[in-house]
Amino acid sequence: MAAAEPRVKELASKLYDACVEQFDADHSFYQQDLLSVSVIPNDDVMLLLECAQSLVNQKLFRLLEGQNKRLVWRIVAREDAEKLRNLSDDEGLVFSVIHSSGRSGVWIRNIQNRTNLHKSILDRCLKSLESKNYIKTVHNVKHPTKKMYMLAGLAPSEDVTGGAWFTDGVLDANFINSVAGFIEYTVSRKSWYEDSADRGRSNKRIKTINGKADVKSETKEKSFLPYPANYPGYPTPEAITRAVNESGITPVQLTPESIIQLLNMLCFDKKLVALNDGKYYKSLKDPEAVKASQARKPMEDSREPQPIKDLGKNGMTESPCGPCPSFRLCTPGGAISPETCEYFDPWFEKNLGF
Repeated sequence: MAAAEPRVKELASKLYDACVEQFDADHSFYQQDLLSVSVIPNDDVMLLLECAQSLVNQKLFRLLEGQNKRLVWRIVAREDAEKLRNLSDDEGLVFSVIHSSGRSGVWIRNIQNRTNLHKSILDRCLKSLESKNYIKTVHNVKHPTKKMYMLAGLAPSEDVTGGAWFTDGVLDANFINSVAGFIEYTVSRKSWYEDSADRGRSNKRIKTINGKADVKSETKEKSFLPYPANYPGYPTPEAITRAVNESGITPVQLTPESIIQLLNMLCFDKKLVALNDGKYYKSLKDPEAVKASQARKPMEDSREPQPIKDLGKNGMTESPCGPCPSFRLCTPGGAISPETCEYFDPWFEKNLGF
């Protein structure tokens, strides 16, 4: 019996290495899978179970219940197994639940339900695991009030962080607008071409100070024409992604999935049009129009009443009372009244002549 133990440990080590080499890390191993790696002599099932149990004892295998209540094993990385060997039973149970959640993380309530530990014991285990830097808390943008845990060495998935458009769990509107504006201009340059027949300078007859006619040469504004519907050069999401990542406007490398989210937003805003079910994209505005629209400054949101401009051009129907922001507060003898209105008298003088 004593001589059999070294043999089991040796076969168990070979079995583990073969499983790591031939299967994915998240593969679920049934008995037939373990026999298929050709490590166990003569496909001896009893010897296989001894080797599997040895790996479970070493924390290198995790024993689970698969379909139809069949036994199934999962590989545990050697560094994670080393951590598990240094934990208490309760801490190891909590660590295993968090480990199984991967990059998605797991809610503390779900940990408690799966481990069936008392809250005080669970809190002590989580605190101990965090102090050892085995696990960490993560902020889930879909469930901001839930406390989530995941392994310290893993990066949260985009479902948890919200992807590139979130910073510390908050939607980064300025970053989105910056990248969206670049995309619209980039797509526009691939969707329109400059009209060569309308280039150059034009001559305009003007009247000089001495009363004689003269000819003034002016540079025409650029004129653009859209490419035809069957044009093969419209940009694809992959090409747009490359252009964004090479532009230097983003500190992180964006994925095509993230760019497609912006393309859908621009289509919804009627700035782009998707062709062939999103295989290509074209712009509704030419490059000069896109630059002009992006150069406009947004109107300032001010609570202060703005001066009334153009006090009327067509009689009483355009009196300053109509667009006045304080119209509802204006009453005779009040703090705001017709007697004290600074716009009414100038309007009278300008339009009625008294």
